[in-house]
Amino acid sequence: MARSEAAKQTVRAAKNVLKRARKLAKASKRAAKEAKKKAKAALAIVQVRARSASAPQKTAAATKAPAKKAKKQPPRRAASPKSAPVAAAKRRPARKPAATPKASPPPEHPEATEEADSAQPAS
Repeated sequence: MARSEAAKQTVRAAKNVLKRARKLAKASKRAAKEAKKKAKAALAIVQVRARSASAPQKTAAATKAPAKKAKKQPPRRAASPKSAPVAAAKRRPARKPAATPKASPPPEHPEATEEADSAQPAS
């Protein structure tokens, strides 16, 4: 029993150490990512300054924005379809009466009609 308890405790301790190591690795990755971002931003600022120093200086009149500038309007969104009111949904158009069945055309063979007539009793 004592051995199993000791084994459990060592396993728990190992798991905790692993967990801490993972957290540290994650934190160091984050720090490295931040450092890269900062270095990239600093490099970009240096490049911009170098460009602006080498570029000829513009006059104040040339750098001013035009007095009237058309405002950019945001894109219009399509209106969402409105649900039909309850009263309108209940109203249904009246159903058309069922079409009356068409009379079948007379049989083409005259013999068939004669047999049908002879089969009916005379009244």
